[in-house]
Amino acid sequence: MNRDFIFFLLLEIRNIKMKQLILLNFLFALSINFTDAQQISVISYNIYHGENPTQPGNPTLDSIAEYLIRLQPDAIALQEVDSMTLRSVNSYGEKVDLISKLAIKTGYKGYFGRSMAFDGGAYGNGILNKKSNGKGYHTLALPNPANGEPRGMVWSQLELQNLSEIYIGNTHLDHEFEENRIAQVDSLFSYAESLPLPAFVMGDFNFEEGSEAYKRIPTHWKDAGREAGNYEPTYPGTDGKRIDYLFYDSTYFQLISYEVIQLPYSDHYAILVTLELIKRKKDSGN
Repeated sequence: MNRDFIFFLLLEIRNIKMKQLILLNFLFALSINFTDAQQISVISYNIYHGENPTQPGNPTLDSIAEYLIRLQPDAIALQEVDSMTLRSVNSYGEKVDLISKLAIKTGYKGYFGRSMAFDGGAYGNGILNKKSNGKGYHTLALPNPANGEPRGMVWSQLELQNLSEIYIGNTHLDHEFEENRIAQVDSLFSYAESLPLPAFVMGDFNFEEGSEAYKRIPTHWKDAGREAGNYEPTYPGTDGKRIDYLFYDSTYFQLISYEVIQLPYSDHYAILVTLELIKRKKDSGN
């Protein structure tokens, strides 16, 4: 066997090893991208304090729970939630904490945030998380310059399958005064920007696109319905209004899907949104 042949053979072996190394590096990088690309499905629904609006005294929690169990979203944001009010006795025969009851029925981790005292108990918003790290649950009081009903926003951290963590917020803004809605929008988006993790917010905002409050939303926060080109009403009523939203920070998320679900258990429809986390960490300057 001559030297040239041996040299050629060694060179080929080296080339094969180099190609294998390049392929392994490529597959490793690809696996990181797949891990980072994490989808999150969420529902936002104003539940009309767990009572059928067309059939007073008729409870709706069992029907809502059955639907949520069937759909299995990662997180659920609920508005118009009662906790231990006398009003709940009319539908359930006893004072009920609606979020605790739904958490038991669905197997999700529940958190209720009080916005105001009401009818011997409390009234506010709630979050149900399928996979909770137990962190970040808190309630933010929102401004009320026009002295309307007190409003708040509930927050929690959500742990994703790739172990990334994000914040989700849920709110129900003032239904009477535009002055309040403007102040509340400014407050909640400023707070969301200050959080150390990527975030999105959802709920019953009680305004329509084009209102002064809507115009205050920072431009990099996207309206999921608008981005999807879906302007279906979420508050059907007689004239039909789109007042329930999910807004996401487009620096960190992109929209996968958006749907209005015409559930018959409230005077609102639910929205179902799937997002993808495209950037796991906030820049150090944020």
